[in-house]
Amino acid sequence: MQRFTPRTKLLGTITVFLSLLILIYYLIISTSSTALNHSESDDLNLNFDYFKKFDVEDNELIEYLEGKGLDEGELPPLSSLPLQNHEKTLNPGEVPSYVFEYTPLVYLYTEETYLPYDISKYISHFVLKDEFNNTVTEDFTIDKMAQFTGKNSSKLLLTTLEDTNDPEWLTGESNIPNLSTGKIKDAPAVLVVVDKGNGWVDAYWFYFYSFNLGPFVMGVGPYGNHFGDWEHSLTRFYKGVPVYVWMSAHGGGNAYHYEAMEKFDRGYKRPLIFSSRGTHANYALIGRHSHDLPWGMLSDFTDKGSLWDPAENYLGYTWDGHNLSIIDSESKGQVNYTEQKIDPNWLLFKGKWGNAQLPTWDPRQQWSIFEWKYITGPTGPLTKNLSRLRLCQTKKWFNFFGDPCPPKKFLKGVNKKTGKAEEGAGVCGDLFAWVRPVQLRYLIQLFIWKGWVCTLMDWVLG
Repeated sequence: MQRFTPRTKLLGTITVFLSLLILIYYLIISTSSTALNHSESDDLNLNFDYFKKFDVEDNELIEYLEGKGLDEGELPPLSSLPLQNHEKTLNPGEVPSYVFEYTPLVYLYTEETYLPYDISKYISHFVLKDEFNNTVTEDFTIDKMAQFTGKNSSKLLLTTLEDTNDPEWLTGESNIPNLSTGKIKDAPAVLVVVDKGNGWVDAYWFYFYSFNLGPFVMGVGPYGNHFGDWEHSLTRFYKGVPVYVWMSAHGGGNAYHYEAMEKFDRGYKRPLIFSSRGTHANYALIGRHSHDLPWGMLSDFTDKGSLWDPAENYLGYTWDGHNLSIIDSESKGQVNYTEQKIDPNWLLFKGKWGNAQLPTWDPRQQWSIFEWKYITGPTGPLTKNLSRLRLCQTKKWFNFFGDPCPPKKFLKGVNKKTGKAEEGAGVCGDLFAWVRPVQLRYLIQLFIWKGWVCTLMDWVLG
């Protein structure tokens, strides 16, 4: 039988003691962070310019964009929607030029099969059905989608005209970004700008793909495949200056301080996002990204394939918590803008953008302890909690306390030799590497994996 040495017992005791201290410290930070995110503040002076030292032509702004950072403690809180008139920064349909100046650029995976897709063309291959598989309407279009909104639409599903899991039209194989401009002519992105009050503005960029090819789990799969795939990123501005960038990944996501993000060489303004193979989950690094399960059992992969510029072709809107407005002509500027003649209320559709999960008796369906092979399609952009005050769309199962994704100050998990994100390169992965025996180390890592210790370390170490 394995016996623990006195040294191992001492290390275990120290680990438990430090964990308790860390937990107490984290709870203090979590409490203070929550206070900063209240929608109202008695001490807030709306007549004071908290960002006055930053000006568009100011040297300090340039230094900030190059990585100097800013004092977040001086910034006012965001406000809950709907805003009061005195809190508003933007008019309906107004999109400031800085939204386009700092639009993220997306690197698609080199061998990506399921490329960005035109939502109108995608919908033309579907009929609308209800939860009982009854056809609600045929000859379905994006304009017709605008007629099915509200709570009742959450029970509706887009269902393919053909009963197949791999139709010829699915890949969007011609939707490769132009080498010189990054434009995808037949696959517009979707921009939704939300005024968050007191100078804060959120710019949500949505990226639509026709199919999500799920991940392999320990070499078996893929599992979690579904028609339709909505991913998105959030750039949060204060008075025209980018402060945070968040990107979606598997229902959760990662947030970074703007200055931490890798930028495109020209102008050093536009952050780079990397879309992973098949799942299209977004990351701030190239390489391997373990998620949702410990020890690398479930991973995404990113690299520098084709570079997509969403600002070259997009559908633009503003949203105030209740009403949608098409971007006005004055906001278009010099950006190549897709002419919009469709009802913006298609965004209010709350149904599923893909087939229902295949039944268990279907020979195409397979089961694993982690996921079914074919699952139900996702919901659309306005179901992604665009009114949120925190950066994360939602919490995941391992977010035990506080903020589910505090913004990181550094791109962690980087191999200094290769510049790539690699398994075990992150702080939490290395924290207990010295613990022996390995069985004890595995137990400790399982206990803290993606939980409160890692969250705390994000707060303290960035």
